Amino acid sequence: MDTEISYGRKHDNCTTNSSASENRASCSFFLPRITNPDNCTIEVEAQNADGVITSDMTYWHLEGIAKTEPPEIFSVKPVRGIKRMIQIEWIKPELAPVSSNLKYTLQFRTVNSISWLEVNFTKNRRDTDQTYNLTGLQAFTEYVIALRCAVEESKFWSDWSQEKMGTTEEEAPCGLELWRVLKPAEADGRRPVQLLWKKPRGAPVLEKTLGYNIWYFPENNTNLTETMNATNQPLELHLGGESYWVSMTSYNSLGTSPVATLRIPAIQEKSFRCIEVMQACLAEDQLVVKWQSCALDVNTWMIEWFPDMDSEPPTLSWEPVSQARNWTIQQDKLKPFWCYNISVYPMLHDKVGEPYSIQAYAKEGVPSEGPETKVENIGVKTVTITWKEIPKRHRKGIICNYTIFYQAEGGKGFSKTVNSSILQYSLEALQRKTSYAVQVMASTSAGGTNGTSIHFKTLSFSVFEIILITTLIAGGLLLLIILTAAYGLKKPNKLAHLCWPSVPNPAESSIATWHGDDFKAKLNLKESDDSVNTERILKPCSTSSDKLVIDKLMVNFGTFLQEISTDKSKISQENNLGGEKNEYVTYLVTPDCPLGKSFEELLVSPEIPPRKSQCLCLRMPEGSCPEAKEQLLFSDQCLAPYHLCGEEAPNPYLKNSMTTREFLVSKKLP
Repeated sequence: MDTEISYGRKHDNCTTNSSASENRASCSFFLPRITNPDNCTIEVEAQNADGVITSDMTYWHLEGIAKTEPPEIFSVKPVRGIKRMIQIEWIKPELAPVSSNLKYTLQFRTVNSISWLEVNFTKNRRDTDQTYNLTGLQAFTEYVIALRCAVEESKFWSDWSQEKMGTTEEEAPCGLELWRVLKPAEADGRRPVQLLWKKPRGAPVLEKTLGYNIWYFPENNTNLTETMNATNQPLELHLGGESYWVSMTSYNSLGTSPVATLRIPAIQEKSFRCIEVMQACLAEDQLVVKWQSCALDVNTWMIEWFPDMDSEPPTLSWEPVSQARNWTIQQDKLKPFWCYNISVYPMLHDKVGEPYSIQAYAKEGVPSEGPETKVENIGVKTVTITWKEIPKRHRKGIICNYTIFYQAEGGKGFSKTVNSSILQYSLEALQRKTSYAVQVMASTSAGGTNGTSIHFKTLSFSVFEIILITTLIAGGLLLLIILTAAYGLKKPNKLAHLCWPSVPNPAESSIATWHGDDFKAKLNLKESDDSVNTERILKPCSTSSDKLVIDKLMVNFGTFLQEISTDKSKISQENNLGGEKNEYVTYLVTPDCPLGKSFEELLVSPEIPPRKSQCLCLRMPEGSCPEAKEQLLFSDQCLAPYHLCGEEAPNPYLKNSMTTREFLVSKKLP
């Protein structure tokens, strides 16, 4: 692309290369190829492979389109004796027309700031002093300076010069801002007060302070003034229970700062309250706190903020705000994922009102752990899920809600969401005797984290059902007892007979007194129809005397046991001497047999006639000892004592006391 410029009778060309994607281009003409002031015509010709095209002719005044190189700053320094001012010196651009005035823009900022301030001024073409005094600055503060210029009639500015730094002169401290932290009163009535101070916003960054002077006194008695010096903060004062005034100044080698004062309220003094609501929100890279007040005359506020940590003591930060009801802080000045307690104190003249506090995060994240969960009050179809709050160091944000997830074993999952103020929830409509898994998720604006999963099993019966069943059973038993007692009162003899039947005492029986002829006489008692008894007969080994003896006789009376024990011991000795084994046989005995039959005939009898009498008729072989006969008679006597006593009624207890008799029978019987 060719550009042709014509001024007067002279012509000049400027060639540039531009691609098809570019929609603009420029071309510059430098001295001495052009002269100023003058008028010129400009024509642009574009050429490519397809051909050439030429623009219309335009007419220009050179001063209106002239552009100079940036000025060069070579000095930025304070002026001795003049406070809060620096002087900037530079070199005038060589391309600046000598016939035109130059306009300048100077921008400056403090070293720690990112915001630029600008100052515009004009220099006459005849002015040889290329300096500018920048005033209204902070004392003992370092500034960054940049400069640009343009021909007064031109619309094109030069580029910015290289940045240059300079520092204003030092002066006496500019003042302090005071604040306090009130602690609980001690046992002696005195109260510790932590005194805090700092430089006001906009104070010189490089300001040097050698020390601080502090004095304080009771509000109603200035004669009790106490003075002290300090070099570091915080400073703790131990004041009385009444209100106090505290004053402070800072000093350096150049002087002393203005006095800063603060009123400490009395212990029993009640502070006013005017803040109704407050909220915090994130706006781009800032944390913004806003509040509403019902006191229109309050225009000064004190903002406190500190991290809410469980393990470390908080580091308090504070800042005053005037003529506003909001406060802004950059996010990079706060730690991300940390919870901050923010309090706003209203200040009216020398009194401090009741604060309003909230919690906020400069940046929120997902909680690093979920809530710790447990189950309580497990029922048939209900259960209570409880959980603990996540420790603050693990929350990483404001917990906005909790979500309870629960699922039956092999069943469908369900969830319930509750707000952050609820730490327990009752699940209902569960299945009886079913295992469930449950877990709770804590959520912030950035997301949620699940807690550990726990399991529980619903009950088969509820406590109410168990109590109901127990009550019914107990009621039934109580009713039965009442009916039984009523029946016993109505028919006492019958109930006593059913519950406590009359059982005779065998030890008190008169059978033990039966002897000799009395016993034989009782054998003639009346007959009764009894079933045939099965007898167990023992064949004893033969002895020299060939006697029949009783091996065992089962008698339930204590008197017979004593009399027979001696005979049994003698019989056992004779059996052992025989050397032959005894054999037990079962034998049926017919009690009412004729006395003429022998004992041997009874053993071989083919049939047993029906029993007609309880009188035992057993013929013993001749030569048997009379003791055996007597014992045999006694055995029958024990078997059926109620037949031997004709005067008394049959006793079922004595009747059933023996059903089997055992005899020893010699194997050598013919």
